[in-house]
Amino acid sequence: MGVVISCFSRIGGIGIANVLFHTARAAYRGGMLDAVICYGNRQTEIPRKLVRHVRLQPAKPLSFLKARYYYTLKRMTLDGAASRYIRRRGCSIFHGWTTECRNSLKEARMVGARTIVERPAPHPVATRRLLQEEYERWGIPFPRADGHDWLRKINAGYRDEVVSLEEFDLADRVIVQSEFGRESFLSEGFPGEKLMVLPRGVSLEEFVSASEEERGPFRVLYVGMVCVRKGFLDLARAWEEAAIPGAELWVVGQIHEELLPHLGRYRDRPGIRFFGHMKEGAAKFFTEATVFVLPSLVEGSAKTTYEAMAAGLPVVTTRNAGSVVRDGVDGFIVPARDPWSIRDKLLLLCGNPDMVRAMGVSARERINEFSWESYEERVLSLYRELSGGGGAP
Repeated sequence: MGVVISCFSRIGGIGIANVLFHTARAAYRGGMLDAVICYGNRQTEIPRKLVRHVRLQPAKPLSFLKARYYYTLKRMTLDGAASRYIRRRGCSIFHGWTTECRNSLKEARMVGARTIVERPAPHPVATRRLLQEEYERWGIPFPRADGHDWLRKINAGYRDEVVSLEEFDLADRVIVQSEFGRESFLSEGFPGEKLMVLPRGVSLEEFVSASEEERGPFRVLYVGMVCVRKGFLDLARAWEEAAIPGAELWVVGQIHEELLPHLGRYRDRPGIRFFGHMKEGAAKFFTEATVFVLPSLVEGSAKTTYEAMAAGLPVVTTRNAGSVVRDGVDGFIVPARDPWSIRDKLLLLCGNPDMVRAMGVSARERINEFSWESYEERVLSLYRELSGGGGAP
């Protein structure tokens, strides 16, 4: 018996699929992987016999439901498949993701396995509190569940705020992605000895640092969903206040409908360009930018900040974004909900090209510590520690 990993994703690809691949590869290379239970396989390094694709999906006939219900049903289907596998085959370590592994954790504990839950966001209570405050700040209605009472327990919000808490209690370790995430758990009275901070990795070879000639004018880049959670309205206000002649703000990402009424004043402003969602990724935009800004309110550890650093960009972000940026070294950490601080940092960077250059070099050097290889080493160390084989979490 070895490590069983269960995740609502394919294995191999981008986003969580890539995280799952490197998590599983750590166990495989360490000779500990028993099975990956997931929704598809897009890689070839881990043998197919170790990848258990969930094919029977009772949720499919209910695909007419809203996403927050339908995807919850698919997560519950995954949990059922992992539970049955553990009941039949056993395991020594079970590793799942929050809101989709409650029953699997129970089965794992019954067979004497050690258990891990990943939480790619701050504690759900802290998350809800921050978001409610932010929606109220901008006068935007807070998203609420609708529909019949029978749908309540398959609402994604219910799973996050109720089921995930049960999962945390069942786990021997809860993985969070940043110190901000860790502190959100501690503030809710969660025992610190059960927490592990595990920052994400980045594919360094995908991002290159461009020359100053290639970057062109002073250009600020934002990559991500244009929504309340990511603090875009603070960036827009900061940009308006800075009024830097000849500068550009490039916005790459889908615009959430909640912000549409608030963006009218910015859409036609000179220098602001909205590119929408890019299926092929945003790597080319990093090459042409001068500085990256992400003023998020709630994140696990924002992937785009890693990518910007890999591309040699100074990063202006918040502590809430869970980045690995060092304030004043690789960029700046500004307070959340503070457009004036963002404005001041943009003006400072615009007027100091030597600072931009030095911070970009430092960012690239810093992010070398967060390759996917180093991520895998930390995962494998945790597995060995839980199995009694030594290694620090």
